[in-house]
Amino acid sequence: MRRFPLPKSRAGRAALLVLGLLVAVNAVAALIDAFAPSPSGPASSSFATKPEGLAAWAELAERNGVRVRALRQPPADAALGDDGTVAVMDAASLNREDARALRAFAERGGLVIVGGEPHGWVETLVGKVPGWEGDGPESARVTGSAPEVAGVDEVETTGDGRWDERGVLAGNEGSLLIVRDVGKGRVALLADTSPLQNRRLDRADNAAFALALGGRGPLAFVESVHGYGPARGLAAIPARFGWALIGLLLAALVFMFARGRRLGPPERERRELPPPRRAYVDSLAATMARGQAREEAVAPVRAEARRRLARRAGLRDDAPPEARAQAARELGLDDDAARALIGRVEDDEAVVATGRALTALATPEGRRDGGR
Repeated sequence: MRRFPLPKSRAGRAALLVLGLLVAVNAVAALIDAFAPSPSGPASSSFATKPEGLAAWAELAERNGVRVRALRQPPADAALGDDGTVAVMDAASLNREDARALRAFAERGGLVIVGGEPHGWVETLVGKVPGWEGDGPESARVTGSAPEVAGVDEVETTGDGRWDERGVLAGNEGSLLIVRDVGKGRVALLADTSPLQNRRLDRADNAAFALALGGRGPLAFVESVHGYGPARGLAAIPARFGWALIGLLLAALVFMFARGRRLGPPERERRELPPPRRAYVDSLAATMARGQAREEAVAPVRAEARRRLARRAGLRDDAPPEARAQAARELGLDDDAARALIGRVEDDEAVVATGRALTALATPEGRRDGGR
């Protein structure tokens, strides 16, 4: 199995380690965000998962079969339809054109929910706006009959707003919800949005109140007032998928860096092997033969050949020359190679013969070609 190649330099290994850590951190962050996302988002937004958000209301409505959508365009530019519910919560940035679009939607038979402190555009929507105060009741009970409070007995709030006009949901300090007819539809004025927020949706009858307000749907949340515009291009990719893409890009860079060709000379396809042993010995013998002191030059070669001969033939160290020559012939050496092991080196042919003798005796099984 081929091992994954790593850079040889310390700098290359360090860069690879840093990239690997970045990939790992982004992968872990993407997994955490996918399975356990941290609370985020602006207050009173259906995208927000923090305590002041409305994501729990949107999810509750979907679980009860209501189709939920987010309007990223201003109401004047959006297709509101002829029925259903449009929720505009804690909105200060709508203009009169948006208010007229919402009123037209209500006149066609829809329900518009306006939550929080009223601003100038609310007058265009409903005409005369009731007086609003910032200190409201922390508990409100149903005081009238209306579809918007069906199945509700009591709701809990943070006391952040109240109307000074009688409504269908009120506490000791004032009304929480006022409903007005507009054409074929209605407008629900909610003084305090806290009963519908994530932090209080599980209190008292707040969840039932959220379902009653949303109606049978579709339920649309105006998100342009919370800074969400139409998603285009890369902005349409969810954040966790964006981080995942960055992690994959870094992983691809690491892979290309590890698999790419290194700078420097190309590697040889095959390893260069040393020359055959016989050619080496013959070359060494020829070199020694060119010298003047043949006997001294060839002595180490002859001594090694004699040692191998004694071991192969079982001869004693003090064996006579005739016994060595006979053993050499029995092992396949020719007469010249056998004589080179027992006599003095007088000429070049004897030097070469000594080298051939060592070559023949160096093979595991000896040679049967006479050392040629």
